[in-house]
Amino acid sequence: ISESGLNIGDPLSMKRQLQISFSNLEEFETTFQADIQELSQNINNTIERKMEELAEKKDALGKQLKKILKDKLELHENWRSQSEDLIERIDDEKLKESSAQHIMEMNTLGNSFGSLISKMDRMCAEKVSFDPNSLSLNLCKQSNPMEETKVARKASQNKLPALSTDFYKVATLEEVRKMKWQNCLQPRCAAICPWTGQIWVCSSGSREIAIFDSDDTFVHSFTNSAFLFPCSIAFKMETMEAFVLDKRQSSIFVVSPTYQVTRSIAREGKKSGCLNSPTALVLDNKGRLIVSDNGNDRIQVLDTDGTYVAYIGLHHQEDGKGYIQELSSPGGLALSMDGKAVAVADTGNCRIKIYSANSGRSLQCFGMRGRANGQLEKPIDVSWDTQGHLLVLDEGRVQVFTENGEFLRAVKVKEHLTGMSAIGQCVLLSDTYCVNKMIWKIK
Repeated sequence: ISESGLNIGDPLSMKRQLQISFSNLEEFETTFQADIQELSQNINNTIERKMEELAEKKDALGKQLKKILKDKLELHENWRSQSEDLIERIDDEKLKESSAQHIMEMNTLGNSFGSLISKMDRMCAEKVSFDPNSLSLNLCKQSNPMEETKVARKASQNKLPALSTDFYKVATLEEVRKMKWQNCLQPRCAAICPWTGQIWVCSSGSREIAIFDSDDTFVHSFTNSAFLFPCSIAFKMETMEAFVLDKRQSSIFVVSPTYQVTRSIAREGKKSGCLNSPTALVLDNKGRLIVSDNGNDRIQVLDTDGTYVAYIGLHHQEDGKGYIQELSSPGGLALSMDGKAVAVADTGNCRIKIYSANSGRSLQCFGMRGRANGQLEKPIDVSWDTQGHLLVLDEGRVQVFTENGEFLRAVKVKEHLTGMSAIGQCVLLSDTYCVNKMIWKIK
């Protein structure tokens, strides 16, 4: 028995089986050809029937189009006739003297005029459309292309993800409210306390810290006799301590959860670990303080006990006898969302510098002095948003950049603002007597 299950047998048997197979194949071919011919006839009959139906549909659509055109032209002719009658009535009334009846008639003519103009607008807005799927005609109102474009653009913009690159290109800042209290004077910094969710505001002029609830309601303020010019705040969640930077004292005051100053860090000077008119500080992912040492033209990294760790923006000269300074009067600082980069408002050099928060290595630098978009006149503060964009508070405007320094947007704000913080989609701008809470929106 072969693999196919056939009985091979002797040669005579194999010959007889092959002859029978020839006969079976011929019968199959005859049947198959008959099936194909029948299918071919069915196809031809079906197509001919469909062609007849389509021809009938074509004639019906042609008649419908002619009727639509006829009705439309009759409607237009009727409008022309009514308009000509109105013109004659207007000419007749122009010859009459002014009287109460004349005034009433003119009012009637005015109403007729308005009705005719509205009717003409509706007639000119109609359009005939053809649906190729259902093979049907529709007479519908044609919308204004300009209005359609505007609506479509607005809908498209509203779908843009908040704080995305495309969002910023069309967004603007809109004021939500003014956050203030009785003694508010020269606020400089606003930051969220991680264990309460409240917003702390450094008020440099009134030498105090104000606290607001998450709904922006003023809760209370506290101060200390050591405060001379509090200008920046950072928080350490593990110990529930706040670090308040004081520009005039050139020190950092550590505040407990009960708002008591427990100790101070650093003192005035030029040596490592000393500060000179510092302007901003942040806490990095390692629990270290990064301080903008404005008067010494450098950034310092300190442990929370005040121990000097490293410089940023300051490098040893090749002869080892001094330092090369990259920064000039650095202002605001901001730590990226992942904690890997720290951005510096290099105020004196009219640019933004970005460094590695771990190694201090320079990662990016952009900006040059000027008033054009993307240029910087006096960058005093900088913030990262949640999507990795950089917001820069310049003189009289907030500019938005990608982390690579690509300009996205510039929005005018009040001049001489003193600080900026980005919290979600909101931006807090420090003014003389209040903090303006703004939000990014597409109008």
